[in-house]
Parts: sequence; structure tokens; C-alpha cells
Amino acid sequence: MDDSEKIAEIFSNVMEITRNLLDNNIAYNSHPNWDSLRHLQLISELEDELGIEYSMDDVQAMKTFQLVTEITLKYLQK
Repeated sequence: MDDSEKIAEIFSNVMEITRNLLDNNIAYNSHPNWDSLRHLQLISELEDELGIEYSMDDVQAMKTFQLVTEITLKYLQK
């Protein structure tokens, strides 16, 4: 499983979205399951599972599934 697939798996588990329904345009506060509490849970799960620590600016910038993936991949390449 590559890094993008790991991110998608964590995202789908936290947001309770089946993997086949994931698309890059799922957005914070626009999807019924993605509220502030789930956002924090997502950040925590990604950090724990992938061994990274986000900056607060990046946490706030994660407004879509696509941005979650792009920002997380940036950390994994460091």
C-alpha cells in the first residue's frame, strides 16, 4: 500500500466514507461527517499512523480531501 492509499484509508475510516465514494472535492464542513471534531480526529490518526507532526498552518489549510493528501505527502517526503 502506497502513502496515498494509506491516507485515503485513514480518511475514509475517520469520516466513515466508503473508499469508492472518496473524491478530491470532499470538503470540510460541506460533507456531513467532516466537522471540527472529526477534523481533529483525522489529524490525530494521520499523525499517529504515519509518524508525522503537522504545523498549525497546515492543519488549517486541510479544507479538502485533495489538500489533506497533498499536505500529508509533503510531510512524508521530508
